[in-house]
Amino acid sequence: MRILFIDKFYPPRGGVGAYTQSIVPVLRRRGHQVLQFGTVGGDRTGRFPRFNDFTRTGFLTAPLALAKMVHNTEAANSLQRFLRHNRVDVAHLHNIYHHLTPSILPVLARRRVGIVLRLADYRLACPNKHFLRPDGHCMRCQANRFYHAAGQRCGGWSGLALAIESYVHRLGRSYFKWVDFFICPTRFMRQVMLKAGVPADKCVVLRNAVAPLPVQAPGAPGQQGPRELLFAGRMSFEKAPEMMLELARRMPDVHVTLAGDGPMLEQLRSDARQQGLRNVTFAGQVGRDRLGRLVQRAAAVVITSRWLENSTMSMLEGMGAGRCVIVPDRGPLKEWVCDGQTGRLYRPDDLTSLEQVVGEVLSDAAGRKRMGEAAARLVARRHDPQRIAERLEILYEEAIRRCALRC
Repeated sequence: MRILFIDKFYPPRGGVGAYTQSIVPVLRRRGHQVLQFGTVGGDRTGRFPRFNDFTRTGFLTAPLALAKMVHNTEAANSLQRFLRHNRVDVAHLHNIYHHLTPSILPVLARRRVGIVLRLADYRLACPNKHFLRPDGHCMRCQANRFYHAAGQRCGGWSGLALAIESYVHRLGRSYFKWVDFFICPTRFMRQVMLKAGVPADKCVVLRNAVAPLPVQAPGAPGQQGPRELLFAGRMSFEKAPEMMLELARRMPDVHVTLAGDGPMLEQLRSDARQQGLRNVTFAGQVGRDRLGRLVQRAAAVVITSRWLENSTMSMLEGMGAGRCVIVPDRGPLKEWVCDGQTGRLYRPDDLTSLEQVVGEVLSDAAGRKRMGEAAARLVARRHDPQRIAERLEILYEEAIRRCALRC
């Protein structure tokens, strides 16, 4: 098959980048040709549409920005030109919201390209995609009541734009009409999507492929002793990385490494300097080799997310490398972490609970090793790229068949 991977970024970044790096080489080894398409920033190549940074859009240009968020004509035209020169059987979509937009879907369908959309967040059910407000969780938008996103306790003016976008696509069935399959990485997400109106026969659970990090054998001891913690992820509100700084302040004999980039990074660095936290290291954005070394050094990988994480790659890669993971006690993550068996759970958003669990984990080397080994077996069984590729091939073939019948 000729498979086209589409994401808002070219090349893909973050979790989509990790997913792509895990599955694309396997698909190619299995004889498929994999192409990629997305937006580009800076100097244009002429092949792909421009990336529009809506976070920097001012009030005066808001109407134009909103129009582009709903329908990106440039993206549709660029994809049409791309498809003239590249025959494609199936498209595997990721985060196309706001940037590429559903404007690209009929372009694919007209050429009888099957369409599969992998869901990484709750965007089809929640305009701000996280079911999260500054004051806590909120699922008011779930039953197509998107107007809640415009409230002052949620998104305000930006939330209004997101709500309008959501209503336009829901009323026009922009996604449901053209997408042949929606891939959910958890059973939890599938239930949320069904409540949001995604047709049940199009909504399937398929775990993310996880390629092993370049580390020693699962369970091998860290190179810097038993009191090293790793946070790896985007430095943004929904990930709550500031909890790691407070943890470092409370536990000065523990070293905390934060790997990743994002809007909170500079503020976190400033806070660490002001508090004199010498037991905190900011590694910045890291590649897989460096991430492997950081995981190798860590006694545990910590997830502090406020939002309902679905299949965070930092957790899965840590588990796959045989590291004990410490995660908030929330529905989606409990599909992997059974407390005391494949990792540890703490009360969500509760720093005292996190500190207690971290102390227990760091004082129990045998328990860490046992949980890490069990976690590695779970990830190897559930997220093996070869098995995921086999199931993807079945979905791709059915998507192509459905597209042919629809057209």
